[in-house]
Amino acid sequence: MVETAAILFTALLAFMEIRHFATGGRMTAAPSLLEFALQACITLAMAIGLERLRLRSRSIVHNVGAVVLTAIAGLISVFGLLILENPLLWHTDVGGAVFNLLLLGYAMPAVLMLLLSYAVVGERGKVYANTIAGGALVFALAYVTLEIRRFYHGPILSTGPTTGAEQYTYSIGWLAFGVVLLGVGILVNSERARLASAAVIALTILKAFVIDMSTLTGVYRALSFMCLGVVLVAIGWLYQRILFRRQVAPPPAAPQPGA
Repeated sequence: MVETAAILFTALLAFMEIRHFATGGRMTAAPSLLEFALQACITLAMAIGLERLRLRSRSIVHNVGAVVLTAIAGLISVFGLLILENPLLWHTDVGGAVFNLLLLGYAMPAVLMLLLSYAVVGERGKVYANTIAGGALVFALAYVTLEIRRFYHGPILSTGPTTGAEQYTYSIGWLAFGVVLLGVGILVNSERARLASAAVIALTILKAFVIDMSTLTGVYRALSFMCLGVVLVAIGWLYQRILFRRQVAPPPAAPQPGA
């Protein structure tokens, strides 16, 4: 009972402090991207801490608390960051070119979700861990996309037309992200990273045929498909040379005559 109260009031204190900071003391003000970003990061960090703690304590309170905090972080991330305060949908000033609300609201949650997925792997169900890892992939891709948008549109992402150069940059950015994931998967022998890479590259291919084909013209369309083709050929080569290579066992030595 005491442990439950400690977790509850720690979470409430964190949320109240975040609200006070994000609203400048106006506790009844509407929520903002900054508030949801801080809430998601703090909740994920607390969930990681409880997951680590429960491995030593084997306490059902720590076990349930970690799951509840993870669920709360998921709700904040999906409904708060991706819908209610998504800067693509609403008039929100995200700040500077690099150090901005996108870094706090999308990159940091992606990192924390990834850490949480590794904290629960082997300790909870595979679907549970993979769902959190999938969330990390979604937020990492969202960060890449929103940063590209920030480069072309400035701190207000919801205004202005999407040019051909911008569409082309999205395709290149997604391809680069997929290649980085594949490289990480090969270096650390991570099947999860390789599957994430395949998902991102498949999404890029879909974008190329559904969006780029209809919106890009001239050189940007040609470059988009050329870069996609080169990357796919390179990935095929990597899979053949590295991932599908099998060590051929040496044939057994022939018995010596008279042995």
